[in-house]
Amino acid sequence: MSRKNRVSKTTQSARREEALLRLPMPRPEVDELVLMYRAALEAVKRGYTDAPLTRRLYTAVLLTRFLTDSGHGLLDLCALKDAYKQLTTIYEHGDETGVWDYPPETIALLTQVLNEHDRQLRETPLHFLLQASDRLDKIIERSYSREISFSN
Repeated sequence: MSRKNRVSKTTQSARREEALLRLPMPRPEVDELVLMYRAALEAVKRGYTDAPLTRRLYTAVLLTRFLTDSGHGLLDLCALKDAYKQLTTIYEHGDETGVWDYPPETIALLTQVLNEHDRQLRETPLHFLLQASDRLDKIIERSYSREISFSN
C-alpha cells in the first residue's frame, strides 16, 4: 500500500470518528443510563434510600449541570444548584445519622433534573457528553485523593 493510501485511510478514519462525536449517544446506551437513574429515583420515592442511591442521583445532577454549562441545557441553573444543595444536605445528614430522608419537594426537583438529563442524553452530541463525564471523573478523583490523604 502506498503512503498516499495510508494517509488517506487515516484521514478518513479520523473524519469518521469526528463525525460520530457530533452525533448523540447511541439509543441502547442512553436507555441503559436512563434506566439506572430512574431506578434510583424510584427507590428514593419508595423510601429505599442510602449512600449509593444518593451518589447516583448526585452524578445525574452534576452531569446535567455540566451539560447545561456547555450550552445544552433547558433547565434553569438555579434549579440545578438547588438540587445539588438539597442532595448535599441529605448526604451529609445521612452519612452522619444513617437516615436518608428525601422531602417531597426534593423528589419533585430531582424528577425535573432527571427529565432534563434524559433529554440531554438523547440529544446532546457525544463529544459534550464525554467532556461532562471527564469533568465528573476529575471531581471523583480529587475526592478519593482527599480521603486517602486524610487517612494517612
